[in-house]
Amino acid sequence: MSFNTAGNWNQSIDNLVVNVSTAYLDANQEKEFSAGVNAIWQRIGLGYIFAANDIKQYKPTTSSDNLGKGKYKYKYKIHTVNASYLIPNVMDMDNFNVYLGSY
Repeated sequence: MSFNTAGNWNQSIDNLVVNVSTAYLDANQEKEFSAGVNAIWQRIGLGYIFAANDIKQYKPTTSSDNLGKGKYKYKYKIHTVNASYLIPNVMDMDNFNVYLGSY
């Protein structure tokens, strides 16, 4: 049995926008979960994303995938922090915005 769910929430107060999201997948031999939050205040953005994956069994389908040596298991957790800064109306052109970002 396989299913996934996702949710999203946005709130805007005094030039502050907050976004919260989650996703979950429970498939055959595989489970994935991710959750994130980010906020943008005036021109500055900051966010965090957590992701976890647990694959019980993976069998390469071609010889180029891991040299076709058999079955593999993958389990990992990833933490990502990101930041951005908005430069609006570049060259005085409306809606030509550039976001400088890092993660």
